[in-house]
Amino acid sequence: MGGDGMGGLAVAIILAMVLMIVGAWAIALLLGRWVARQRGASPAAVKKAGLFASLIGVALGLSAVAATFFESSWSPPPKLEISVPPGYAQSWTILLEDPRAPAEIVWRGADFPFAQRRGRIAVPPAGVLRVKALGEAAGRGDLEIRWSDGAPHNGTGGGPAPAGSGARSYILLGRPLPDGSLPEAPSGDSLAAEIRLRETPDQR
Repeated sequence: MGGDGMGGLAVAIILAMVLMIVGAWAIALLLGRWVARQRGASPAAVKKAGLFASLIGVALGLSAVAATFFESSWSPPPKLEISVPPGYAQSWTILLEDPRAPAEIVWRGADFPFAQRRGRIAVPPAGVLRVKALGEAAGRGDLEIRWSDGAPHNGTGGGPAPAGSGARSYILLGRPLPDGSLPEAPSGDSLAAEIRLRETPDQR
């Protein structure tokens, strides 16, 4: 049953993709010919107008298919490069959105289809960084992370900042400890306590 269901879904998706492309082609073809006739074009010019418009229709159909079924290609997740100090050993790095913070994530790249936005920040040894705004990273569970020391990324989480933190929201970025383990992500009161502990002067 599971295999049949998945096969049926795949067929339905393929049919939807074909219909989107063919539909856009047909509408553009008819519209191009109609406009050409309204302008009194010759039969040959009408055919050329229809052909040109149909090509545009196919392009629009393909774009619609990409935006609908291949969102990760149409709108790649933003990439955040994180610079860490030598010997960095925090399993969870905490980014806090705090409008009063002086630090900012500078994002580069155009907001165009298929273009990826990139940002870069440096975190202190304590692993807590307050930034004015999370920007492109806000609410993105598919955020692409690259650590400056080459460590593998192992988990992303986030949500509204805990009460008493003075921040609006937070993002947790995980990376394995030297032994390969990744402790459970802090949340709620444990996250608030973790932030307070790490932001004490002797921990920075």
